[in-house]
Amino acid sequence: MELLLVAGTANDIFIYNYAKWLKKTMDCRIDVFEFSHSSFQGYGSEFYDHVQTAKSIWFPVAKIRRNLNVFVNARSLKRYLQSRHYDVIHAHRVLPPLVLQNALKEHCSKLVLTFWGGEFSKETILFSSGLYRRCLDKLSKQVDGIINSSSNRDSILKHLPYFKGSYKTAILGSAPLEALYSLMEKESREESKRKLDMPEGKVSVMIGYSGKVLHRHIPIIRELAKYPSLRDKIHILAPMTRGSKDEYVAAVGRELEDSGFSYSLISGRFLSDEDMARVRNATDIALQFSEWDGFSRSIVECLCAVAVLVYGSWLDYGRLLSPAGFEGIEVDSIESGVSALTDIVGNLDHYKDMTNRNNESGRHQGLWSECIKDWVNAYKELMKE
Repeated sequence: MELLLVAGTANDIFIYNYAKWLKKTMDCRIDVFEFSHSSFQGYGSEFYDHVQTAKSIWFPVAKIRRNLNVFVNARSLKRYLQSRHYDVIHAHRVLPPLVLQNALKEHCSKLVLTFWGGEFSKETILFSSGLYRRCLDKLSKQVDGIINSSSNRDSILKHLPYFKGSYKTAILGSAPLEALYSLMEKESREESKRKLDMPEGKVSVMIGYSGKVLHRHIPIIRELAKYPSLRDKIHILAPMTRGSKDEYVAAVGRELEDSGFSYSLISGRFLSDEDMARVRNATDIALQFSEWDGFSRSIVECLCAVAVLVYGSWLDYGRLLSPAGFEGIEVDSIESGVSALTDIVGNLDHYKDMTNRNNESGRHQGLWSECIKDWVNAYKELMKE
């Protein structure tokens, strides 16, 4: 099968492992068209047959530059496809430059989309979400298939009234999850904490799984600072190795320093799968108060690592957790979440049954070796339709 993956960047943990496991599972050629190039996550390109990076331009005003590059990137994709034809063009994350394309279907037998979360609420073209949605509506008429989780099916289809193709169910796997289960068999939580230079005897609390502003690290830290009695009880864990900007990491660092809490801010370096597994294994409680999230694999990893998950009701996790066999604690604000944390910290044993069930549920569904089968089957079914 000749496959073109259209992605934000080829150097992404999910795109890299997706290609890796596709190559292991089926006979395919995989080209990648990326809208921007990055080397930060540290992945190679050995599972890609070709990588093409979109052209972009520089403009001194960042907001204007981003909007201009939507059109420049779109034109670059159009030029790349001019003399090419694929069995499948598959967009992982439906970014603005993609929805500007009116002729994608001319260059493939099957056009497929996978939504990564936030597209319907966050993406814009020329600062307009309405313009993005109109272009997406137009594109959706050409789309043969959408591949996403079963739990997101109704939400996605509600936003795409003109889509007449097939909806296939599959979820992305987690390479750190494979490493996590292996690590947990040989290394205790306290051992992981020691190897990460975290203080013994304190409850570790994760406040976001990447370096993106949407995780709202600073409001969480400021709310925690209102509870000085927690300073002797918890250690704040902030893994900011993906999607981070130096100035934001520095600002979070200043807030952590001023808070009076002990903390581990992990940034400026690439974490291997085993490194990330150790971070997960060292996490007692995960606070998930992001502005939005599509039930990230990172959160699944925390659940599988027997961490207590406290999440915001606005994330709609209540609908997503149960079908996957997971449980967490829902709160309606950062303030109520931190208030709940004060009770959880002293009663972690009370949640052991719940976290052990989460661990067992994840063992049977988050591994790439299992997840990839649904993606391959989805392609095969679409090619027959």
